[in-house]
Amino acid sequence: MMRTAAAALALLSASVGVSGLTARPADPPTSGPRIQQYIPPIPARYQGQLLTKRVRHFPKKLLALTFDDGPDPEITPRILKTLEEHNAYATFFVRGDNAERHPELLKQIIAGGHEIGDHSYSHEAVNSVDAAKEELRKTDDAIRRATGRDVRLFRPPRGVKNCELARQALKAGYVVALWTISSADSRPIGPDVIASNVIHTPNPGDIVIMHDGEGHAATTDALPKVLDALEKKGYRFVTLPELMGEWDRWLTQHPKGASRTVFRTR
Repeated sequence: MMRTAAAALALLSASVGVSGLTARPADPPTSGPRIQQYIPPIPARYQGQLLTKRVRHFPKKLLALTFDDGPDPEITPRILKTLEEHNAYATFFVRGDNAERHPELLKQIIAGGHEIGDHSYSHEAVNSVDAAKEELRKTDDAIRRATGRDVRLFRPPRGVKNCELARQALKAGYVVALWTISSADSRPIGPDVIASNVIHTPNPGDIVIMHDGEGHAATTDALPKVLDALEKKGYRFVTLPELMGEWDRWLTQHPKGASRTVFRTR
């Protein structure tokens, strides 16, 4: 259901916080339109940095769901529909070749209030500087043509952080974002196992990796289970820039927390 435009504008005006950060409401209403074309700033401390950690002792029950390898004409719309039904937001790391084939899906992602990041063009390992720059450029161009937005996030294929793609993305100022919880849905496992991998492991501020590429029907079946279970535990689902903004707000208020991080990948 849709939020009113007036409510959305009032919300954004009232929610200016530390360093001018804006955020969606702490407790989003169960009715009213989703805020569209919302572009939260990325805090300076994360720009051009490799993001591999959550902030330990971060108190807010926020999770960042991320989806890799799409968009796919069968899988991505189902993911978007489920997210909308739960008033949940996510970040989609898209392959450039898929983005070129399905620009309408990128438009749908943005219209739903979600974030889009670069996941390389071909999902292949590249070794040269020029090839890495070209992979980034082609994917960013496809995203920009479809959405009009500049790209601020990058996730290297297979999460390989010591690769030329990641190095060039960092040099260009992207946030290179990995994850702290894996659904393990890249393996041939069923929706109950995928859901269990996420439901039983989160801490506030975790980043979850899932996939919306071709063949990931099990993920679409698992997602409602994940959202239902974690909502009952009090979790809300935000984009990566929103999560980083909340981290930054908390760390500004609790400077000692900046060193309290934990690296968790599975």
